[in-house]
Amino acid sequence: MNVVSFSSGLSSALTVERVLQKYGAQDTRIVFMDTLIEDDDNYRFMRDCEARWAEKYHADIITLTEGRTPYQVFQDEHVIPNNRVAPCTRRLKINLFVNWMKENFGSPASWVTIHIGYDYAELHRVDATKRNYNALGWNVDFPLMWKPIEYRPYSRVVKDDWGIEPPRMYSMGYSHANCGGRCVKQGKNDWLRTLQNFPERYAEVEEWERKMRENPVNAKYTIVAKVRHGAKIPMTLKELREEYESAKSNSSSLFDLENEVCVVCGVGDITAE
Repeated sequence: MNVVSFSSGLSSALTVERVLQKYGAQDTRIVFMDTLIEDDDNYRFMRDCEARWAEKYHADIITLTEGRTPYQVFQDEHVIPNNRVAPCTRRLKINLFVNWMKENFGSPASWVTIHIGYDYAELHRVDATKRNYNALGWNVDFPLMWKPIEYRPYSRVVKDDWGIEPPRMYSMGYSHANCGGRCVKQGKNDWLRTLQNFPERYAEVEEWERKMRENPVNAKYTIVAKVRHGAKIPMTLKELREEYESAKSNSSSLFDLENEVCVVCGVGDITAE
């Protein structure tokens, strides 16, 4: 049996397609862990992909939901998360996926292979992912590394070959398509993209962070940080917004929204806490 983790992003969509092409729907399960705050267009992309896979392969998507959003998880665990401490991945994706695997296939189950959407840009993640899933008794494979390698941008593949519009967050310049621009692992530039494209989402998280910091235990923690003289300093989303608005009003180039390193979030990151 082949199990594919589908995140509603591009690389996992191509992973699903390759597995279905090779093994067919009868021997494949597509699993989506819903955080409940993905971008609306990610859900549209997922529906479009499911329609394609249903028509071409007679496959459907299994959706798993823990019931909380990432920010409800953080509040329940009394933490202000950042790119190093983010229990949402563990609670809403990894635990959900691993428990579903155990319930449906058992552990160990050497006849089951989990397919993860890493490509050659993520070779550094392969060994740890294999080691951790192998320890649970399951095999792991990485279809984006199968030959022939796809060298075109994945957005071109789904648009040109499948006739499906990619999730809009990629065209907005995000380094990922996670949580509708509210991923706590993203950097300042992606937060500013959210401020520009989804100001109501930014305002909601800014207010959430402010309230969480009223607790003295959390007062010194923030979602993002700035670097001053080589040291990281906590920076609230309110401060980030105000600095950006000040720089913008002064026609400053302080904030140049270049691409950042893509955030790591998914069942491949099985060690995440």
